[in-house]
Amino acid sequence: MPLPPLKPNRKAEEAKVTPLVMAYLEKHWPRSCAVEIKVGNNKLLPHQVSALDKVVAGVHSHKIADRGARNPYDGYVLKDADALIVRCKGRLCTLEVVNTGEIRKIRV
Repeated sequence: MPLPPLKPNRKAEEAKVTPLVMAYLEKHWPRSCAVEIKVGNNKLLPHQVSALDKVVAGVHSHKIADRGARNPYDGYVLKDADALIVRCKGRLCTLEVVNTGEIRKIRV
């Protein structure tokens, strides 16, 4: 069953904030992590919760779909990584570490 599309404005907002969040994490986050970014009041979908739960459990692997785009590689395996949910309103974000329940306020 296909996922419902994001509303156009939310999709554009998420597209703008995603590279900022990722740059922040590259600079400031000390460990490997899986990141789910939400803009506004978007909720986590069941498949996202399931994937983050696998990261928390200790090992998660994913095959990147080949859709004609140039992918950096075929897939990845995360072991002992952090699962992060980053909720943003503009450039102000709340970062939740699912593994520990820690919450941080960040500006990206």
